[in-house]
Amino acid sequence: MTETSGQERLTLLSQIEADINSGAISLGEAIRRIRTELYGMTQTQYAAYTKVSDKTLREIEKGHTDARLSNLSKLLAPGDFKISARFVPRKIT
Repeated sequence: MTETSGQERLTLLSQIEADINSGAISLGEAIRRIRTELYGMTQTQYAAYTKVSDKTLREIEKGHTDARLSNLSKLLAPGDFKISARFVPRKIT
């Protein structure tokens, strides 16, 4: 596991957040960066750590699946990110 100082961690997480918000990276890419840059883990290690299957993690990082919200939540949580869905009422005309 990679050891980062508190400031390095905050800087990295701020950059990932900015990249997600700007659309520069996908959620899968954000998860990969959390896994590699923040924790220095392999996919197998991170999958076990987050209790998600290796196959699911691989597919999410590659962008080859429409991931369940519960899996995205588990994979983003070690980076202190939260994800949610909200209902947006449609306008009937």
